Amino acid sequence: MNNDQLILFSAVFASDEALAWLRAVLQGPLAEKYRFAVLCAEAGRGALEDVGVPLFTAQDRGSIRAQLKAIAPAIVQSLSEEDHRAAAYHIFSHPYFVLATHLRTDEAIPRSWMNHLVYNKLTDINLVLDRAIKANIEQQGCLGLRSPVVLTQEQLGEESLVSMLDHAYSSLLTPARLDVNGNIKKDYSDFRLAYITHFYCNQKDISAVTRLLERYAEYPPEIRARVHFVIVDDGSPIEYRVPDLPLNITWLKIDQDIRWNQPGARNLGAVYARADTILLADLDHEVPLESMRRLVELPSCGKRLYKMWRKNEKGEYIKGHPNLFVMSRGRFMECHGYDEELAGHYGSDDYRFVKYQKARGSFQKYLPKRIWCFERQDIDRQKSYHSLVRDLSFNSAADSRKRHELANVGQGYGHSRMFLNFTWTMLADRQLDLPIARPSGRGWKYASLLRQILPRF
Repeated sequence: MNNDQLILFSAVFASDEALAWLRAVLQGPLAEKYRFAVLCAEAGRGALEDVGVPLFTAQDRGSIRAQLKAIAPAIVQSLSEEDHRAAAYHIFSHPYFVLATHLRTDEAIPRSWMNHLVYNKLTDINLVLDRAIKANIEQQGCLGLRSPVVLTQEQLGEESLVSMLDHAYSSLLTPARLDVNGNIKKDYSDFRLAYITHFYCNQKDISAVTRLLERYAEYPPEIRARVHFVIVDDGSPIEYRVPDLPLNITWLKIDQDIRWNQPGARNLGAVYARADTILLADLDHEVPLESMRRLVELPSCGKRLYKMWRKNEKGEYIKGHPNLFVMSRGRFMECHGYDEELAGHYGSDDYRFVKYQKARGSFQKYLPKRIWCFERQDIDRQKSYHSLVRDLSFNSAADSRKRHELANVGQGYGHSRMFLNFTWTMLADRQLDLPIARPSGRGWKYASLLRQILPRF
């Protein structure tokens, strides 16, 4: 049985008052939204048999732990001290959320290192019925509770207990949600790659963009679920509709028609990227399925500025495009992104971007040849492209000054720090609702010391 959304109430040692409270919860509106089950003593089954949820029995801490191992719930909510200690200790072998429920007005938890471990270190949420109970628990000489959730909130009215329980459960189980106050919450941490591309069309349509995205929309769901497409329209003067495709996609349009604003478009795309690994690519390049799969699995780029091999029509490897990069979004921002002083005229922005990155300590290399791309042949440059003139005359002087500053002044000079020198509009922001199996990495957090002292390569 898949119990990744199951909430198990541990009430083996619960008092009659706690069982009555639990019965009211199980018969309330939350039972229609969540999967509940109860672990109780044999003597307590009579009070809960007609509530319509699965009942499991145990009689001591050992049998509680055995049942927790067999049931493997997502959340364990305890209703007594003995139940809570058994649930908290078992967390070392099974990573579920542990919730303690505090209902007694006379409850006071003595301050000790063991209680601190059980109720603070090993407990995710301390659910407290009202503020009077919370004040009594935290009186002088008693243990102060971390992560408290007071269930009785006057501003939420008579249904505050149900609303706050719902808020706690959904916050743990459903990252994408409306919270108790109607705020929209999202979680993009499953994204492993942000694919940033940009376009400027001043001819007939944007078919050059839509055809590329339509092909990516045919990739398997396990790939599409982990890729965030950021599309930046660099001020195209034509009207169009954003295509409705099964992709995680953010579509932005720069309000001003700034010629050769590729630096600004890429900076804007990086700002909205929701993964640290970013692919910055022109519209005329495409990444095949297996290369996309390997990019999704790529480790952190750190200070590496990757180029990507291309294949020609004969299947031969050729040099990568000079302005196609795979890198860390954090590194991109740390080095100020593209220099928008070079926007408005053609050229030098990609070359200067690489030179400045290298001067700041980034090092450039190629990805393995098994990760490659190709230049598209399906773009009608007379119909769905631009008609701008390529002339380096206007940017050469500024580029020379930056080269001089980098060579003779140093200290981070050679970049104007101009960034997002325009306004923009978000035309679409969509996230797929696809199941994603997250990896197990319980030791990752505890290796933080190594990450602090090792070079960021």
